[in-house]
Amino acid sequence: MPREKTAGKKLENSIQKANFYYRKKELACIQYLPVPVRITRRGTFLIQSTVDFVGVVGPDGRAIAFDAKHTASKTSFPLSNIHDHQIEYLRSFHKSGGRAYFLIQFSNIHGEENVFVTPLDFVLSFWDKTKIGGRKSIPLGDFDANWLKSLDNYLKL
Repeated sequence: MPREKTAGKKLENSIQKANFYYRKKELACIQYLPVPVRITRRGTFLIQSTVDFVGVVGPDGRAIAFDAKHTASKTSFPLSNIHDHQIEYLRSFHKSGGRAYFLIQFSNIHGEENVFVTPLDFVLSFWDKTKIGGRKSIPLGDFDANWLKSLDNYLKL
């Protein structure tokens, strides 16, 4: 299995552990959405999904949706790690009043226990420019240091 997939799965598992804590303390209820598969005579196929996690954060009941992303890069986050359907889902979620973002992990810089809780608008400012020939990645230096959170309490509740 490629390192990126292993690291990505490890990231999802760490987030699920934090989500269990949030649920146990009745601070939030966040559900992991596994990638659905279709089994046919020709084999198993992954079906396009939405994002990795959706839920609600108390006490005001704010809806959240996010996708977890990992990179081993020491300089930037490749936008190729994000899929069109994820962006479209998060745009719609945000326009509907929910909080939409990405948890982005630079494991070779900040370790496996930290992530940037990265607002959708920030990602979109780069994503939308790729369509007109802009950068294909987000420089690490452009991430706000205040977004860096421990995976144990990424919502800071």
